[in-house]
Formats: sequence, structure tokens, C-alpha cells
Amino acid sequence: MNSKAIYILPFYHSKAEELYSNFNGFNKEDLAFLTTTLYLNILENLKGKEDKIDIYCIWDENEKDSLSQALTNNHKIIFSDISKKKITFERLSSTEFLLYKNNLIVFSDVIDVRPADYEQYFNLLNIENESLVIAKNKDNTIAVFGFNNYSEEIINSLIFSGFDFNNFLGRIKSSAHFMHIVNDILLVRSISDYKQLYLELSQKKSIEYCSQEMHERFTHLFVEYKDLLK
Repeated sequence: MNSKAIYILPFYHSKAEELYSNFNGFNKEDLAFLTTTLYLNILENLKGKEDKIDIYCIWDENEKDSLSQALTNNHKIIFSDISKKKITFERLSSTEFLLYKNNLIVFSDVIDVRPADYEQYFNLLNIENESLVIAKNKDNTIAVFGFNNYSEEIINSLIFSGFDFNNFLGRIKSSAHFMHIVNDILLVRSISDYKQLYLELSQKKSIEYCSQEMHERFTHLFVEYKDLLK
């Protein structure tokens, strides 16, 4: 068994009213295409790392029929009620989190994390002292959360903070942990984020974390919803 694990976790389940509201103007099929593409993009950036890192794809238990075949290749699938994050994390805390020295939770709507970034995150966690790696967006929403030496306090604080960085800090004894913070990660959870995604993928450097195939999938949406980019 590997000593490292990554958990890819959707923040919203596919029928969440808040998700539809945040992407007002998208039809349901294309919104599902967007969220799936973001998920697949993360898996593509992890390709080739399966021999050193156990990769868990967390999927909504009510959407098993929509599970992409690409998610099942060399990955471990966990079905859970995505709308109830506390239950999902309790399930992970009772089994998977305890099996690994280093754990990394990645929300599936993050886009700009390069393959090399995952290596860096695990390197930062690979110390004896308690260490946390937190990547957040400009609104201080946590996009990636890594930890070693599993702590119930840490996981509960993460859940009850609503994945807000400042709220999380207020709930823990931060002096007890080495904390490594990464800023300005992009989470795609609204039309505003969709516009930012378009700008990000227009830059040449985006090829570091978004392949030509993934670019083409996103471009299909940019063309279909060009009016939302104004």
C-alpha cells in the first residue's frame, strides 16, 4: 500500500440548486459537462502517479449512472451523499484517512493545479511534525487541503468552517501545526469563475495543467456560452 492518498471530492452534487443558480444561463447537460471536465482534468494531471499515490474518486451515490468510465481506470471509487459532507468525511475518517501517512483532499472544481504541485504538496507533508497544506482561492475558500498525522480536531474544524480558510484558522490551535499556504487557486463555482477560467486558459502557461484535449472540451463550452463571457 502507498503512504500517500488523494481524494477528489465534488463540492456540489449534480442537482444542487445552488449550483444551478451560480451558473444561471447554462443548461443542465452542459453544466454536467463542465463539472465532469474539471474532474477529468485533475485525473489527467495525476496520470502516471498511481504507483506512488492511491487516488480516490468520490462520486455522488445518487448519480452512479453518470459515472465516467475514465474515473474507474486505476482509481478507487467511493460513493457517498455529496450533499452531506459531514457524513462523507466521517466515513473517510474512520477508514481511509487512518491508512495513509499523508492525505490530500482536492475539490473537483479546482483547475490550476499542475502535476508538479501535487509533488510539492506531499513533500511539504512528509515531515514528522504535524503539517498542513492549504491552497485557497482569492475569496479564502479552501480548494486543496493536505494533512499528515490524522487529527479529528482538524477534520471537524475543516467541516464546520464551511471550508472557509479564516473560519478554519479560528477553530484550530494553529501554533501546533506547520502550515503551508498557497494563494490564488481558481475554483470554478460560478459564472464569474467561468469567465476567469476562460482568461486563464487563454494563456500559454495553462498547458501546464490543462492538456490540449481538455482545452478542446472547455472551448466547446466557451463557444456555446460566449455571451456569458462578456
